[in-house]
Amino acid sequence: MASQNNIEETFLAYLWMLVGSIFFAIMALLAESLKEQFSYPWITMVRSGVATVLAIGLTLTAGVRLVFLKPVTLWVRSLSGWASMICGFYAMTHYDVEIVLALSNMYPLWVAVLSWPLLGILPSKKTWVALAISCLGMWLVYSSSLDAVSTESSLSSPETAIPAAILAGMLSGVALINLHRVKDIDTRAVVAHFSGVATACSLVVWLLIPVATPTRPIDFAALTRLIGVGVAATVGQLCLTKAFSTGTPARVSVVGLSQVVVAALVKWYMEQRIPTLGSMLGITLVVASTVWVILSQPTKEEALE
Repeated sequence: MASQNNIEETFLAYLWMLVGSIFFAIMALLAESLKEQFSYPWITMVRSGVATVLAIGLTLTAGVRLVFLKPVTLWVRSLSGWASMICGFYAMTHYDVEIVLALSNMYPLWVAVLSWPLLGILPSKKTWVALAISCLGMWLVYSSSLDAVSTESSLSSPETAIPAAILAGMLSGVALINLHRVKDIDTRAVVAHFSGVATACSLVVWLLIPVATPTRPIDFAALTRLIGVGVAATVGQLCLTKAFSTGTPARVSVVGLSQVVVAALVKWYMEQRIPTLGSMLGITLVVASTVWVILSQPTKEEALE
């Protein structure tokens, strides 16, 4: 009976993660579709603003105390998470979303590498090999993208979007490491702090940093898609949280990479366009090395044996 329950929990965890990945892919596709009507700080601000309202509501309803000034680690988590988010939305609005998702979802690999300087945990030999493979993949994606720059939009900029996507993955790794350090704070309070900080910082970026002027007028459909970015991201986050609380994080993370496939299939269906051969090979190397690192991590049960 216990074995049957474990199988059911594992299946539900994978299902939650798959649904969450679909919503994250929808978020990315919606963000990409708005690149000619809204700047990336605006998209980031709305995405985090929707999450802020929801998180604060859930926190106060549960009678949990909101946190703000302390601890400092919480600010590191929130600021690195925001920086990752805005880099990701910059990349999504300046290049092909399926490539951006593949590069920005390398965070399990970056967690393993950055645990050395941040936590003093030396990465395994497999991690270094995976990093070398992923670097080759990133170089293939970058060089192939520069050779096939789209002329359909003046906002297409792989020379800055691809490094931004890679940086987004690295910053996600920093955020996740520091998230572990604030595990004693209620999850809803942590999400509320992160979302509030992200909203405020995105507003500052929009006010102070010059961005490209939208080339298309804003209409009702664009506003609907903009709100859809926030809703899809919030639903995806809830599904991800449910998946990680139900199943083994290392195994569930592999399913999370399905958002790359979902986005690529939607782009192919809608635009009849696929990445170049070099980009596809690079994406495959990046995803494969990330999966290898994830599956190399021992589960909680294995660690106790």
